[in-house]
Amino acid sequence: MKMRFSSLFSSLILSLSFAIFSPNSTASPYSYTPESLPLYADEALSKPIGELEAGVPVKLVQTTQNADQLELEMWRKTKGFGRIWYNQFAKHITDAVFDKTFTQNAANFEVLENKEDPLTGLVWQKVKTKVWAKKSKLSQNLTAFWANAESTFKTECSVCHKQRDPKMHDANEWVAVFNGMVGFTDMDKPQQKQVLRYLQLHAADASK
Repeated sequence: MKMRFSSLFSSLILSLSFAIFSPNSTASPYSYTPESLPLYADEALSKPIGELEAGVPVKLVQTTQNADQLELEMWRKTKGFGRIWYNQFAKHITDAVFDKTFTQNAANFEVLENKEDPLTGLVWQKVKTKVWAKKSKLSQNLTAFWANAESTFKTECSVCHKQRDPKMHDANEWVAVFNGMVGFTDMDKPQQKQVLRYLQLHAADASK
């Protein structure tokens, strides 16, 4: 009986290991930032280049004693300096804001795709880069992040009017709507960004 249990246990461990490490595994390759993070061009964190928002998907390339190297894949507009990098094509969901000196140097990032927004005629680029940030506890999902944002939204944004459903507006509409009502709340800057991100990524045009 003991041998049979041992055999079954070994088979179970083998199956779990295969599921985790198999190339066909559906596990997400992304982690998420728990808070906003200053970004740097070097491992020593001596060359600041911008800031990453909270709740942003990143790929952890490597980690050292004091720093994490992260791979970012986002969208930006070609018009202007392209300093703001967005979560999705043609949606103003801010993921990162870079110094213009960083984005003016094409060697700092790779352009994966160019795509024109049919509504505005503006060309957007899908871009990828590797950056460094202070070592932090990256999250494997956004469950707690969204729960906190939803709670803040329900508490702060139902005093003056009936509670709005995130799907009442699309992601870009929420920017103006939220900015119009946030002045009547007690939310600090990090809370404002978190709630707006929650609304935009749960909006009427949210990706399925």
